[in-house]
Amino acid sequence: MGRIIHVELTAADPEKAAVFYAEAFGWKAEPSPFIGGYLVAETGTGDGIDGAIMSRDYQEQPAIAWLQVDDLDATLSAVVAAGGTTAGEVQEIPGVGRVTYVHDPEGTLLGLRQ
Repeated sequence: MGRIIHVELTAADPEKAAVFYAEAFGWKAEPSPFIGGYLVAETGTGDGIDGAIMSRDYQEQPAIAWLQVDDLDATLSAVVAAGGTTAGEVQEIPGVGRVTYVHDPEGTLLGLRQ
């Protein structure tokens, strides 16, 4: 469907940014067991989505919305047909699923997860 399920915030210093979000908003960030410089953040209980704070060494865009899709390969074809572009290889993250990035026609980076 393409529903927003996750958001990544990039930072020059992810640990420092995590302290800010913890103190300002009560987020709880933990290092990812799979990716260095990537902190998985619980943003609270109830309605809403969780996120992550990651090093700008991975991506420079300040915030990246992640969309849940039913069929990653079909969605990648639809992105290209609609004027977007792929932005990296499809990766498998254990316990999470298949993931990749794409750009919309204006250059906005989006994450896709199946």
